[in-house]
Amino acid sequence: MPIITVEITPQSYEKKTEIAKAFTEELHRITGIPREPITVLFHELPVENISSGGTMLKETRAGKK
Repeated sequence: MPIITVEITPQSYEKKTEIAKAFTEELHRITGIPREPITVLFHELPVENISSGGTMLKETRAGKK
């Protein structure tokens, strides 16, 4: 059973559905593994827990508003 783990900031149910379908389809296309055993797990991380380049994501996002 292949497992795809996605670590991402919180997303809507609709977006997670789209991501799961896309990842499942691509893994199936590339490997030929049937879709049914492919599992996608979402680990949603609050922006307060993510830093890129030494800057907290919460600060980066606040500046884009």
